[in-house]
Amino acid sequence: MRLLLLGMGSRGDVQPLVALGQRLRRRGYAVSLAAPADLGHVVAGSGVDFEPLSFDLEGPLREGPGRKSLRGSAWTQMGEARLMRQVMAATADALASDVGRLVEQADAVVSGALTFDLVDALLAPDGGGDDRGGSPTKPHFYAVFAPVWPSAHGDSVALALRPRSTSWVNLAWSRLAGRVALDLFRPAGDLVRARKGSPRRRFHDYAAAAERTPTLLGASPSVVPPAEDWPPALRQTGYWVRDDVDGEALDRELESFLAVGDAPVFVGFGSMPTPDPDGMVRDLVGVLGRLGLRGVVSEGLAGLSLEHLPEDGAAELLGTGPAPHDVLFPRCAVVVHHGGAGTTAAAVRAGVPQVVVPHAADQPYWGRRMADLGVAPPPIARKDLTPARLQRALELALSPGAREAAHALGERVRAEDGAGDAARLVDAHLGPRGGSPTSRGLEA
Repeated sequence: MRLLLLGMGSRGDVQPLVALGQRLRRRGYAVSLAAPADLGHVVAGSGVDFEPLSFDLEGPLREGPGRKSLRGSAWTQMGEARLMRQVMAATADALASDVGRLVEQADAVVSGALTFDLVDALLAPDGGGDDRGGSPTKPHFYAVFAPVWPSAHGDSVALALRPRSTSWVNLAWSRLAGRVALDLFRPAGDLVRARKGSPRRRFHDYAAAAERTPTLLGASPSVVPPAEDWPPALRQTGYWVRDDVDGEALDRELESFLAVGDAPVFVGFGSMPTPDPDGMVRDLVGVLGRLGLRGVVSEGLAGLSLEHLPEDGAAELLGTGPAPHDVLFPRCAVVVHHGGAGTTAAAVRAGVPQVVVPHAADQPYWGRRMADLGVAPPPIARKDLTPARLQRALELALSPGAREAAHALGERVRAEDGAGDAARLVDAHLGPRGGSPTSRGLEA
């Protein structure tokens, strides 16, 4: 049986699917993973077949107008939303064509947040009418790595106005967030429906389709508390981690830096921007110097480069490109990051304290959860980051209480096999190989 995994987005959207693909291959499935062409290196060596989409995603964002737009959007979530809408609109035609071809060749599909509506449109029964309520023509699973369902429970939903309480306000606000998300992600699905002669989807129908689709939440219940108002089709697992992660290696320069001194502070914001990367690095150097700490600075899309620093001021800093977090983070004293779901998961599994600097979307949620779990100080929004606040946050993260809490949480989370559990749920839902899927959602 041929399973297609769709990894539209950045590395954090693709890497967990590699882990799921590996576990599904163990169960005898032929698995391919489709992602933007410049993310092939994330899939390489995993044993999962890579299907490159006909466009790059991270590359254009690193250069020229894309980089300028990213930096300008760093101050507001509205800027991030506009950029996401532009990306989805610009890639809609190619994405619809690529995914349509791949879905046609597959026996079952696992989509993510950026491709769910597109796949739902592609798998809607033909007939020229509305696609509401019809069973998909092939099994379709929805995989997400943050709690995105509307919920009254503030600890269990990514966007909540009253994050530490249970309130109808949280439910209403998270439903509104779902409407905004559909507006951002819908261009490719709209294109497919227009070609089929179906009407443009309303939010009510989008929500109903999501609630009836077997759904996998790849996030540890030790971090994301299960909510009683989640839809019955949802099943939560632990984090999805590659089964060959221990075999990944750091580059020689980074390995040498780690070997000759105290564990450093890692600083990196992944695909998130910053308006003044040189100023941020200068501030970072000053803070680490005052605390007597070494640092590893990941350039990322923020462009955090050590190039313009005086050589004598950067003796205990190392700049690096992409590095496997699951190998690097356990050798760090603190991880300073943007609060992306994948980076947060890697830091939790590493069992080290964190400082979270949220930029947009679900990142404030992860920062808040890390603080509530005692493994990080309260998050510092990107627009509020100052040297004094960063220094205080690092002092709290280095405290014995934070270190002990991070170690204990890491032990609990590492004991889970989220990708294995997810593969088992998919396998059970599909039923006997080659037969019909079960009529119910994912079985517990």
